[in-house]
Amino acid sequence: MTFWTAFKETYRGSIAFMIACPLLTMVPVVFEILQHVVEVKIGLYASVAAAKALEHDPWRMGFGLLKVAALTVPTYWIVRFLAWRDPARAARPEMPAVRLFAVVLVVQLVSAALQLFVLPRDGWALLVEFIVLQVLAVLLHPWFVAAALGNPAIGPQRSVAIMARQTLWSFVFMLVAILPLMIPHYVLGALAILGPKPLLWPVLVLDSLLVGWLSAVIVASGFTVAMRAAAKQGVDLGIGDVCPVAGAQASTVDATR
Repeated sequence: MTFWTAFKETYRGSIAFMIACPLLTMVPVVFEILQHVVEVKIGLYASVAAAKALEHDPWRMGFGLLKVAALTVPTYWIVRFLAWRDPARAARPEMPAVRLFAVVLVVQLVSAALQLFVLPRDGWALLVEFIVLQVLAVLLHPWFVAAALGNPAIGPQRSVAIMARQTLWSFVFMLVAILPLMIPHYVLGALAILGPKPLLWPVLVLDSLLVGWLSAVIVASGFTVAMRAAAKQGVDLGIGDVCPVAGAQASTVDATR
């Protein structure tokens, strides 16, 4: 699978999910709007100085963790949709998938809590923290995908073994994949602070909708790199009737030839 092929597959998958599962897509959107409500209430968008002063406001950090949960839970639905292209089954709480993914959810929430409340939030320490945590996330993506698909055979240790040789490619790919949406996300954030105040809520609503798409792209990019790495190792991340279509599985199988 080439870099460009994986990029296109990621965006196709994210768009297909949003079209097939619009209500599920709105989950991170709603929580992004809730965080914006809190930010407006505490005055974060009043000025650049206010934004800097209130960046670590406890209310904002608390709702930030809630938003992380709202961004993480859809991983279950998106992965299952990308695997089966079946909206009903994607949303269905099946065992052991729910139990396995609950562990993944806890791990990701603990990681988010450490980033928000414990680890440094500025300077070089923040950059190092970002790189280290992203590399760990890349290594664990086969586990994330397998858990959502209900496969207990792939745990953290085996996930690292699957992904180890593909870490650099996967890290760069996942970073590049989000840039087309992450850049306008930050632009909209700056516009909310610097732009005309009558445009504040239209900008924040547009940003929240963008985050819904960004959430799907983040998960789809992780699904793509996990499937690619697993195919190179000859490992099936799913169980039973797992049969990814629309290019995801086919592309990863091609990568092994």
